[in-house]
This record gives sequence, C-alpha cells and structure tokens, in this order.
Amino acid sequence: MKKEEILERARAEQSDEMEQHFNDKSMLWIIVILIVCCLVFALTRLINGQHIEDYLATVNLAISAGSFYRCSKVRSYRYFFQGIAFGIGGVIFAVIFFCNFFGV
Repeated sequence: MKKEEILERARAEQSDEMEQHFNDKSMLWIIVILIVCCLVFALTRLINGQHIEDYLATVNLAISAGSFYRCSKVRSYRYFFQGIAFGIGGVIFAVIFFCNFFGV
C-alpha cells in the first residue's frame, strides 16, 4: 500500500485520535470527581447518622456502566466481570436505599 493511499483512507475515516484521547481522559476525570464528591457527601451523611446507600449505589452503577463500555470496546472478560460485580453491588445498595426510604 502506498503512502498516498494510507493518507487518503485516514482522511476518509474522519476519526481524530487526539479528540478520542481527550474524550477518554475527560470521562476519566468525570468518574474521579463523581466518586470523590459521592464519598465526601456520604461521609458527611454518615457522620450525621444518615443513610448513605444512595451514594454507594450511584458510584457502583457508574463504575459498572464504565466497565461494560470498556468491555464492549476492548473485549476483555475482566471488564465484563467488573461490570457485573459493581452492577450487582449498585442494585443491592439501591434496594436497601428504597427499603429504608419507604420504611419497608
């Protein structure tokens, strides 16, 4: 394959690797800030004797969604099982939260 053909295919693809890299990095920062904020708010609630299961469910389900997305792109069982584990944890914490909320 000639150099010109490779360049032409790259232009036709219209995929900017730098933009994809920054999108991936921004999602990493979103997840980090989400987890830090949820932990700070959960610790504040815990100190005041309140329930924190909603924050735990939020963090677990966010990590689960990210893991399933990675699994779909990388095709790794590691991310698949990580997504399942955090998803189950998130659902359990959500059920506990709603049981406490509705007084069940």
